[in-house]
Parts: sequence; structure tokens; C-alpha cells
Amino acid sequence: MRMQIKSALAVGALILGSQAMAQIVLYEGEGFRGRSVVVDKDMRNLDRRGLGNSTRSIVVERGRWEVCENPRFEGKCAVLRRGNYPNLRGTGLDANISSIRKASEGRRYENEPQAAAGEEYRYRRRANERTTEVPVTNVRAIMGEANQRCWVERQEAAPVDPGAALIAGILGYQVGGAQQNVQRCRTVQGKPAYYEVTYNFRGSPHTVQMAAPPENNRIVVNQRGEPRM
Repeated sequence: MRMQIKSALAVGALILGSQAMAQIVLYEGEGFRGRSVVVDKDMRNLDRRGLGNSTRSIVVERGRWEVCENPRFEGKCAVLRRGNYPNLRGTGLDANISSIRKASEGRRYENEPQAAAGEEYRYRRRANERTTEVPVTNVRAIMGEANQRCWVERQEAAPVDPGAALIAGILGYQVGGAQQNVQRCRTVQGKPAYYEVTYNFRGSPHTVQMAAPPENNRIVVNQRGEPRM
């Protein structure tokens, strides 16, 4: 389902369900898409888990983890702290990760990039997480602030009274002003800021804010009724 969940929702735990005790999750696609592998201990060779040299995004749930481009923690390495890494371009490794282990406590590493500030991962489907589609009961567009749209028009001079023109001619001066610029404005309704989507899960109504209305009036949720993309 194509949807984006706004980060204005209440903050919840990043890890739910079957991954509640996991510490790091590797994804084969950027943006936490595709196959994933959950790791909670040192791995000398990720080929055994089917993601050797094909990791393109990572979520670190707890602690600090050292990821290396070669098996047995050799070659170029980077240390990732708790947070979301929608892509690995900042690590200098790209998809070349072949081994992973917990970083030594208190030790400073040369390559320790910052995690992303966004919350893209929160509503991504987790590894081995069961989901289902439920019907949407209501969609309401929340409009953004209205704004003014202004422009400048050239205003013609007002008609001159013939009598006044005659008198002005006799007295030797000119009647009538030159054209002038006039600014005009009108209020324009803002575009939808987001969509408030209500759906029913196991007899209880749930509401979520989305950047676009759901397709086919259905939304994907996990076993706790939380939205998933």
C-alpha cells in the first residue's frame, strides 16, 4: 500500500511483536524495504543469514553495532548507534556488509555516522510480522492554512467631466490623472495538510494521520491494529 504516516502521531516503541527483543535489523532495500534479518549477537559472516553484501538500510534498536565490509570483521567498518539508517551512504559501506558485532563499550571509533532524524521506520512492516487489511470507515481532509494571492493591475484614469475640461482649457492647465498601478488580493484556500483516516480493528475505532488517502478504502495493520506500509 502506498502511504506515508505523518510523524505527528504519538511516539511509540520502535519494535513490536516478534522483534521486541531484537537489537538490530538489516534490510536489503533502502527505506527499510525488502527482505530483512534480525541480529542479536555477533555474526562473523552474514552470508549464512542470506544478506551478505546486500544490506541497504538498518535499524539499530539498542546499543552500538560495528558493521564491516568483509567477513570476520575485516576491511572497512562503521559503528552504528541506536536509530534509523534509511540508507548506508553516510557509512561509506553502501551495501557491502558481511559481518557485524557489538561495539566495545566506551571505545571511540573513527567512523560512527549519525542516525537519521526522521521516523520513516515506525510504520514499516517488521520481519516476520503478520498483517491484515481492514476497511476504512472515514477519510477527512485537514486543510492547510488559507493564504492570499496578490497581483498588480494597471488602473485607467477616471473620465474627465467636459465642463471641467473646458474651464481647465480656459485657465491653461490640464485636467485628469495618469494611469496608476493598483494591487488587488484574494484569499485562496490551502491544500490538504494531511488526511485523518479512521478504520475499525476488532470492533474498536482507530485514527491515523496520512499524507495521502488510502487506496481502495483499505489500510494494512499488524496484529495490534497499528498501520503498516
